[in-house]
This record gives sequence, structure tokens and C-alpha cells, in this order.
Amino acid sequence: MAPLIHTHALEKLYMMGKEPVHALAGVDLTIERGEFVALVGPSGSGKSTLMNLLGGLDRPTGGEVWVDELEIGKASDKQLVNYRRDKLGFIFQSFNLLQMRTAAENVEVPLMLAGVAKHTRHERALALLQQVGLGKRADHKPNELSGGEQQRVAVARSLANNPRLVLADEPTGNLDSKSGREILALLQSMTRHQGRTLVLVTHDPGVASHADRIVYLMDGQIQRIETVAHPANGQVPAEEILV
Repeated sequence: MAPLIHTHALEKLYMMGKEPVHALAGVDLTIERGEFVALVGPSGSGKSTLMNLLGGLDRPTGGEVWVDELEIGKASDKQLVNYRRDKLGFIFQSFNLLQMRTAAENVEVPLMLAGVAKHTRHERALALLQQVGLGKRADHKPNELSGGEQQRVAVARSLANNPRLVLADEPTGNLDSKSGREILALLQSMTRHQGRTLVLVTHDPGVASHADRIVYLMDGQIQRIETVAHPANGQVPAEEILV
């Protein structure tokens, strides 16, 4: 089976006034189905640009980026809309929840956009909230939830359309250490037991260490890729989750 993600000589050029800025400069990267990959690097390294290209939020200046056999640079606007709606889940650092809607209603949003019937999407939302440990908080609004609980809602929302790829931008950045570890445990479970591919952007080496591979970026280029050794059972050690 072909890898889920493949980039070849990927480039992204921006103009800052009259000066060209190479946000990405010849990136070659392959990510397999069901893999958890962390993108790490300082500000300006290209990790967010790469994330945007994988998400179909931007197009490359040169080279190729393929996701699930769709070439992002040559896809039509309609193809990209369908791709983001049907095959992608997004998790953001700032949660991006609708403040006047309940947890369940927030999880339902991608399904509503996809035209799923109200009863079906509500049942799906309740099942996902149960999966992330918030079954009893489905009727609560974001201001009634802790930061960790809000991010759990965001994780559930990212899974609503049963995506093959989830993109997470600093998903633990606004959380305390305990909540952050719990979210990472959820993300690991999502990839290792549900067969999804996860690409996570982080500046935190501790967060990156939970991935299967770490891609280090600098000045728009891949500096190195490390494979991470995990416990034989593939689980986060209990003390990492509960401390």
C-alpha cells in the first residue's frame, strides 16, 4: 500500500516586500499510514508551512506534495474543500471551540458541514466524547470545561468525520503538564489502535518524543529524522499519564 503522505523537492516561496523568503526549500518526506510524526524546529523553520501544505490550506511553489493519492498543488479548489472535509481532522493550540455551543454540538460541526443527519451526527458526537472521557460533559459549554477538557473536545471533533489524517498544531501548548500528557496519550491511542496518521507540530522535545519519528526542520529544510523507541506494548507508561 502506498504511503499516506509523500513530498518531493517541496518548495514554498513567500515575498517579504521585494525579498524572497524560502519557507520550504526542497523537502523530501514520506509518512506511512498509521504513523505518528512530529515536526520540530524553531520559529521560521518551515514546520507550520509544511503543515499548511499537508492540510490543503496553501499550495506549493515548487515540487510535489501528495496526501492519500491527491496531489495538493494540482487539485482544484473543490477537491481541496472535499479533502479537508472528508479526510482531515485538525487540532489547534487554542482549541477553537464555539463558545455558545455545547461540547456535543462542537463535535458535530464537521458532520453538519458534511450534510450528516442531525440524529446521526449527535449519536456520533456522544460516542466520541465518551471515547475521550467526556461522556458526562456532553451538554457543557466550553466555559464550563477546563483547558484539558476543551482540548479533549477538540480531539473528538477532529475524529468526527473518521479522517485518515489528523494535523495537530501545538495541541498541548496551552495545557498544564498533566493535561498535556493525557492529550498525548489520547493522540497515541488514536494512531496506534485506530490506524490513523497523525502529524504534530511542536517546539517541545518532550512532546515530540511520543511520536514514532521526529522530523527536525531548520531554514525550510529537513536537518535529520529520528526514529523513537517506545515500550514494547506501544503504550505511554502509566506514570507519564498520571503524574
